[in-house]
Amino acid sequence: MPQRTTVSVAMCTYNGAKFIGQQLASIAAQTSLPDELVIIDDCSTDDTVAIIRQFAAGAPFAVHLHVNDQNVGRLAKGITRNFEKAAGLCTGALIVPCDQDDIWMPQKVERMAAILLGDSAIGAVFSDAQLVSETGVPKGVLLSETTGLNAREQAQLARGDGLPLVMSMTKVYGSSLMFRAALLDKVLPVPPNWWFDAWVACVATVYMRLVFTPEELFKYRIHPNQSVSASLQTVSQKVDRWRSSAEAYWKQSEPPLTDLELRLVGENDSRVAPSLRYVQGRKKLLRFRAGMPANRLVRWLTILPHAREYFAYFNGWRSLVKDLTA
Repeated sequence: MPQRTTVSVAMCTYNGAKFIGQQLASIAAQTSLPDELVIIDDCSTDDTVAIIRQFAAGAPFAVHLHVNDQNVGRLAKGITRNFEKAAGLCTGALIVPCDQDDIWMPQKVERMAAILLGDSAIGAVFSDAQLVSETGVPKGVLLSETTGLNAREQAQLARGDGLPLVMSMTKVYGSSLMFRAALLDKVLPVPPNWWFDAWVACVATVYMRLVFTPEELFKYRIHPNQSVSASLQTVSQKVDRWRSSAEAYWKQSEPPLTDLELRLVGENDSRVAPSLRYVQGRKKLLRFRAGMPANRLVRWLTILPHAREYFAYFNGWRSLVKDLTA
């Protein structure tokens, strides 16, 4: 009889007493229970740790609580450091990052594990979610709608072409992910200019495949004290994004691109060659865009010879038109 694949949940907590009870209860109510829950608490000053310990006493799986000696979240990319620690302590073959304030649908673990186990080429899967208010009332908005993950991009992911999406903007939230522990050798340590969830998604696209399931497998709670929020973009926000300068985008994009480039170069592995070419091509194009001349006519003459690169390494017509008309 084949051995059951083990699943670990990696959770990070900090002053989450208000919501963590519901999150823990939803994990315990899974149709396919995880084998362990690894929790890194970042020196909470409320009742978070007490609630976890009370839950652990009767939980239907092992709960491993680790309390940091000092608060890490206040440091740069502190949340990433905590999730690195949690993931590194997991012993399961599949790892599910978990926030402290969401609510899982009962079938979340079962459905995501089935997708990963159904195709050995898939390294990570992420799902959709319902946005809910602080009190758990549905907002009528899906997480995918806030990230702009449209049908075209979903099809792109299905073709195995996920790296351009991962590099463009936030498409994957950690709370929506499940990934293979076998990827940890490539995931850890997370480079200094990356968030944990984005880096896991990136590694999955480089070395295996990243896939999306439109199933709404958890409720993503929106409240004032959360680390990362989500909402539909307003018209003014879309206008601001359109007006943002190519130079500002380059300054924002160059550090994580360089982190990834250095990691891939250090691999000395022909399998990552296509990803390395893409990263280097994208860096070259973004650097070029940052130095575009202000004169519109001169800009047209400068940009048009690079039109093909916009389609290969950036957002195609959308970015090309923006640069020609901005």
